[in-house]
Amino acid sequence: MVDHDSPDDPARDVPTPDDATVDDMVGESALQLWAAAQTDFDPFQVPPEEWADDPVPVRDADITHDTGLDLDVVQASLGRLDGVTLVLGRDAGSLSVTRVIPQDRPL
Repeated sequence: MVDHDSPDDPARDVPTPDDATVDDMVGESALQLWAAAQTDFDPFQVPPEEWADDPVPVRDADITHDTGLDLDVVQASLGRLDGVTLVLGRDAGSLSVTRVIPQDRPL
């Protein structure tokens, strides 16, 4: 059994990120992966009203891999970001980012 209170335990000094930090990491990863997945248009260069009708979604597993966070942490963060900076789709327990919300546009 590992004693996490022991000064010799390397896990003892690893800080646990708070929700805001996790949300920043997940949000940035989702935005970057979503933008990269769009092959028909560049969401950074095209106004939102000209975005494709069927953008390529980004799976929670891809964000998990990109950030190195646990899947349940990523899914909880995506839930907090849904309707704020991202639009999610749900399928059989998995979440996908189907759209991003530009900062200057309400949902």
